[in-house]
Amino acid sequence: MSWLEYFRKWASKYEREVEVYGYDPHRLIAPFLPLIRKRERGLDVGCGTGKSLEAIAKFCDRVVGVEPVEKMARQAEAKGFEVLRMRGEEIGRLGRFDFVSFFASLDYMDPERVAEACGRVLAPGGLLFFTLEPEHLGHAEHFRGFEPVKRLRKRAYEGQDYWCFLLKKC
Repeated sequence: MSWLEYFRKWASKYEREVEVYGYDPHRLIAPFLPLIRKRERGLDVGCGTGKSLEAIAKFCDRVVGVEPVEKMARQAEAKGFEVLRMRGEEIGRLGRFDFVSFFASLDYMDPERVAEACGRVLAPGGLLFFTLEPEHLGHAEHFRGFEPVKRLRKRAYEGQDYWCFLLKKC
């Protein structure tokens, strides 16, 4: 089963299950907020049901989500968010954003294509935030064209840590 098929099956129970095990995007990005400050346009890639959009809406004036799983995208839209149906590797054709995030989603994408797309969609001086499971830490090497701002390992929920990265487009 592909990751896309897996998330299509999981979509109807996603919200309930992440509540049970305590996944909270706010907690993952909180240590980075003093560096991020206020942003105009935020793009959250792999936004799922909108939990991560809620997190970035606190510091971005306008947020847009990207989600290829229809059922999840509809749940995010029901929360009032704009959601585009596409894969993360395709974001390079969108307009400019000064903040782009991937909460627990980059692990399921082609990191080389995503890094290239982020280079096109991020405005000069824009910030890129992403999380990676420890076994996918090598994905970060594909973002060589970005300046590292901060990285740390953070507990996402019981039994799952993520490496969290904040990079700046030069």
